[in-house]
Amino acid sequence: MKYKKFKIVWSDPTGDSAWHTAEEVESFFPEQCVIEAYVFSKDKKYIRTFASYSISQDGNDMTFGDVNVLPMSCVLEIKAIK
Repeated sequence: MKYKKFKIVWSDPTGDSAWHTAEEVESFFPEQCVIEAYVFSKDKKYIRTFASYSISQDGNDMTFGDVNVLPMSCVLEIKAIK
């Protein structure tokens, strides 16, 4: 398979619609999340991943599951998984 597996640490924008004090707003940060998946494609703007796949019985076609697309501006770290 031509796809390689990676651990991707990324910053997830987080929101809350409740009322907050100024101190609570100051202590509100994005969540740090981790994806362990195969990288389908990556460029300067986006990284596309998938965590599962299926190969057709004749071996000519693949379909992909657990698909994500992340803006590269949210990605904090990318490490290959061996």
